[in-house]
Amino acid sequence: MIIQQLLWIYCQIRFAQYLLQFISNIIIPDHDAHVFNPPLWSLNNGTILDISIDTFFSGLRRWDAIHFLYIARFGYIYENTLAFFPGYPLLFIRPLAYFLNKILLESNSYLLSGILINFLFGYFNTCLLYQLGLKYDLKPNHAYWSAILYMINPATIFFLAPYTETLFLFSQLLGHYYLKSNSIFKSCLCFGFGSTIRSNGIISFGFIIYNYLKQKKLPPIYSIILCISPFFLTQYYQYREYCFEKDLPIELKTYGFDNNLSMPLTNFSSEWCLKRIPLSYQYVQKTYWNVGFLKYYTIKQIPNFLLALPVFLLIGNFVKSWFLSIRKDLWKRKFNYLFLNKNDEKQTIWFITKDFFPHIIYMLFLSLFALFVMHIQVATRFLFSSGPFLYFICADRIKQYEIRNGNLRKIFSYLFNKQTFLFYYFIIYILVGICLFSNFLPWT
Repeated sequence: MIIQQLLWIYCQIRFAQYLLQFISNIIIPDHDAHVFNPPLWSLNNGTILDISIDTFFSGLRRWDAIHFLYIARFGYIYENTLAFFPGYPLLFIRPLAYFLNKILLESNSYLLSGILINFLFGYFNTCLLYQLGLKYDLKPNHAYWSAILYMINPATIFFLAPYTETLFLFSQLLGHYYLKSNSIFKSCLCFGFGSTIRSNGIISFGFIIYNYLKQKKLPPIYSIILCISPFFLTQYYQYREYCFEKDLPIELKTYGFDNNLSMPLTNFSSEWCLKRIPLSYQYVQKTYWNVGFLKYYTIKQIPNFLLALPVFLLIGNFVKSWFLSIRKDLWKRKFNYLFLNKNDEKQTIWFITKDFFPHIIYMLFLSLFALFVMHIQVATRFLFSSGPFLYFICADRIKQYEIRNGNLRKIFSYLFNKQTFLFYYFIIYILVGICLFSNFLPWT
């Protein structure tokens, strides 16, 4: 019953978000952002269906979505695109686009594929968040609110557009679901799959390690292989794709020359191809995206730091509450406390259970990494797509409100009437994010 309610609410909310994207894209003129935007490969007008899809969804073909769609269609033809992993575009968008291409232009078939995949897996994420909350012994209303808040999270536009956020979060939620069900092999498969979608997926192996350390065991070899090898297989695939000469379409080759983009026009066309261990990721991030420790700490980036501030306030406030709650036991039992299976005393605070300890450390590590190393403006979507725990934290602020009746109006009336920080944060970021993103305005 709850799953059906979530489906109905999910469809209503997503339709409203797609509609807002369409309206803002029609009303507001597109900004010329001077970013990666090669020519579309389908140049004729197509059918009425093509025109409808392009008109309604073209606002989602923006920023990094363009990279993923071009990788899905052409593979890795520009060196800067190697920062984007192949799991989402090649394993999901490309196969579905192959079938849609029978009734649509290529450009629209790939765009619609990315959107449909995110819509479907977005619903899976909604259900998994609810079920995972119950598995972690959260109260039903707490778990329910976690699922609802996923649908309206501040990074929503990146869960609508052809970005990896939706699929990566799915890999993490399903991995945690299987881990909590003691299906270690399946959990490792999910976490390993996540590292073919985004580089930080490899960090999820820490959850497997912690699970065995609690039992005073070492993780088996197969778990290490399943969790880590997909990342290196991805790097090897990119090496084979880029480091050997390709015959490229003239239009894309011309675009590359005009924009000074490196292309695989000869064997070993980039310096990283010649290294003993040819890993492209770090080289591309440093060379093309200026990613590095404190490299984003400049005066002109202050607005982007302010944009990311709310998510760090949420996490920082939680970490403070958590530490104050455990410090006595931590001092008394030293770090053995963190690996006990059971507490000696009955706990009344949901996050005190040791099951959440690796989630807290994981979230804290990602937050610090985002704050000091990454482009700070991506921190919100990076953190809201990294796992279930941030949704549990947010839902904790409003879990006392009973809304498990599938009534969308009642859900939003609670948020409007209470006028919490959470409400303003989520709603404003959704509205502003969708309107700016769909017109190539700075919201990345």
